[in-house]
Amino acid sequence: MNPCSISVILISHLHGDHFADIPFFMFDKFFNGSDEKTIIYCPEGTKKKIEGLFYLMFPADFEKVQDESNVEFREFSKLEREEVLPNIYVDSFLVDHGNCKPAYGFTIERDGKIVGLSGDSKLCSEVEQIVEKSDVAVLDASFIEKGEISHMGLVDMEELFEQYPNKKIIPTHMHDETKKMARKMDNPNFIVLNDGEEFEF
Repeated sequence: MNPCSISVILISHLHGDHFADIPFFMFDKFFNGSDEKTIIYCPEGTKKKIEGLFYLMFPADFEKVQDESNVEFREFSKLEREEVLPNIYVDSFLVDHGNCKPAYGFTIERDGKIVGLSGDSKLCSEVEQIVEKSDVAVLDASFIEKGEISHMGLVDMEELFEQYPNKKIIPTHMHDETKKMARKMDNPNFIVLNDGEEFEF
């Protein structure tokens, strides 16, 4: 897939591993003359932070690059059935990512099917809502034991399966040892994928 063809980006929170490559994405579109519009849905204050990163890394005019790369920032405090693309709807959920506030999870609905994304979060009631509403939930599962500080672990996944035994969960944000242990979990609804692997449901 050509990154310049991306139409919509959802940013869950403002930790560097979740948004700091946006200036490179903008420059890629700028230099390739991309006509495809990209809308970036993001927490309030994101554009200002990205603009700061941009000036730190590139001696260029941010507004010019933004305009000519056809990128639009839409900052939000809440998304409620936001139609981000034709017949694709997004809801946001405030999750608990420790001191990083705000942090969001999402549900994405298309043709009656819903994918949930926890973003980075401890196990909290909002993550439970995401799982309950979703056919498939992609969840932060950083640790082997119960999540520490601001992430979940494999023990949290087991707790979620006790509440929602028929839901499908795809773990993400895993350390190497966590991924090894995740592959040993005996649950057909716990789906451990490799990077780049596709999953259909």
